[in-house]
Amino acid sequence: METTKVHFIRLLLMESLLLTTPLTTLADNTQRPACPMVKIEPERLADLNIPRSGHSIFRTANNEWVVAGGHTAGFVPTPTAEYYADGRWHLINTVYTHDAGTAIPLRSGEVLLAGGFEKHLGIGQTFTAEMYDPSQHAFNGFGCLYKKRAITGGIQLGDGRVIITGNWYHDDGIECYDGHSQFSYIKDVTVSRSKPYIFRLAPNDVLILGNRGIHDEPVSSAVVDRLQGDPLHVPLLEAWQPMHFDTGFQRDDCFIGDEEKNVYANLFAVQDTHGQIAVCLVQDTTFTLLPTTCPIPMRSRWGKIEYISPIVADRQSHRGYMIGKDNTNRLYTICIEYNKTPAAVTLYYTDPLPDIGFWCPMLTANGDLLIAGGTNGNAHSNYTPSATVWLLHFGTPTAAQTDRNGWFWAAGLVILAILAVLSYRLYRHQQQNTVDKQKTEDVHPNELRFQRVCLLMEEQKLYLNSELKISDVAALLGTNSRYVSDCIKTSKGCTFSHFVNTYRINHAKQLIAQQPDIKSIELYLKSGFSNETSFFRTFKSHTGMTPGEWKNQAG
Repeated sequence: METTKVHFIRLLLMESLLLTTPLTTLADNTQRPACPMVKIEPERLADLNIPRSGHSIFRTANNEWVVAGGHTAGFVPTPTAEYYADGRWHLINTVYTHDAGTAIPLRSGEVLLAGGFEKHLGIGQTFTAEMYDPSQHAFNGFGCLYKKRAITGGIQLGDGRVIITGNWYHDDGIECYDGHSQFSYIKDVTVSRSKPYIFRLAPNDVLILGNRGIHDEPVSSAVVDRLQGDPLHVPLLEAWQPMHFDTGFQRDDCFIGDEEKNVYANLFAVQDTHGQIAVCLVQDTTFTLLPTTCPIPMRSRWGKIEYISPIVADRQSHRGYMIGKDNTNRLYTICIEYNKTPAAVTLYYTDPLPDIGFWCPMLTANGDLLIAGGTNGNAHSNYTPSATVWLLHFGTPTAAQTDRNGWFWAAGLVILAILAVLSYRLYRHQQQNTVDKQKTEDVHPNELRFQRVCLLMEEQKLYLNSELKISDVAALLGTNSRYVSDCIKTSKGCTFSHFVNTYRINHAKQLIAQQPDIKSIELYLKSGFSNETSFFRTFKSHTGMTPGEWKNQAG
């Protein structure tokens, strides 16, 4: 069996250079050429119904694209998911909210969702667990984690069990879902971590590593926990720290092995003390830096590149992808052809994309990358997440060409890109008419938007502001005034002003009941009205009585 493993990895990397190249050579950027750069044109798909970040994005066994959970505008967890079909996203309800939880596609075809923040603003943790059935587009709440968790991760073993570990401001440890209904505790971890890497080491064994603790503090990445057996000490990870990412990702995205051949290998990004990024290969319990044709680029001519996702491996094409961005809102994609020796590296980039959200990509069935929702890069991005969806075409031959092959290929790529853009604009113009019509017929977005408006009113008591405008509510929700007005009219059959005044009058009733001797001026000011005349007129309009009459009738 060991001979088979060695043979496979040598085939994978073409020769044994991986095991013989000194680490100092890999880090010496002056000895290697600059990375080739290729411009690409991403395709913008229909927007999500709900702007979201902190969500999970996954592809089901029947190749359906799904985003689930996360939080929407105002940093409010959303109990929703969306699946893509017929050129648009279809909104469905989850049983629980899973903001910064985990989603684990299972071999059964179902998807396990577990954990996440308990409250708004990323506070607390939850025990909740539910299962998604893609054949029915339905979620079923069925169980309870052993430990409440947020910013966690999981992976399915060969025997069908699911290992879950990692936490945020709460005890860590390794627990197991039995594949039916029960979650049980397995063992403690040596180092408590948030959003750890979980690498399959054998059919029923995993390695757990990372460099951020449960309070977001630095922890030793050289200590690697193991499901079966004692922790490992990895000297390489003292000099090269595993990169930590805030975006959600599937732990099997890093897997480049072959289960049928009993070979378990993973790729992940590491960074040295100077900030240089490299690619690390872990096979069995051996960690080695991957030789590359050029250093992973840390800057472009527009500025510093910030990488925001782990390596997502396409095992069919033997490529690994890592997403980055800069201050101009350009999107970057590092492509690592890991079956070559040294591994070929190409940097793809886009023009600035003002509306893009930055999130971990999902690999589609044909080898493209899908980015849905995410943070937009500003200081308040958790409060105003994105709803945009972009597709990066790497599964087609034209997208994989690089300018290493000279001006002929570059010119051909430009011509193809122009033709693609023209065709795409015509297609999008026709598609948008259909999508707009379908969206007006779908009541779900209005219903959910109305719930979010009510939540803002009740949680933040916006109605107590006498100068509250509909544009203020729209800004907090990351939408426009017309959408807010429409959702109120659809759900309550009234105007925004009437809707807000209902909250104010109910508040005034509570004040009268609690403080029967309250002065009139204090009553209307504390209820969100700017003057006494407006208060009395509105109170009688809503109740048919003056405040004094209502107090007498209420006893």
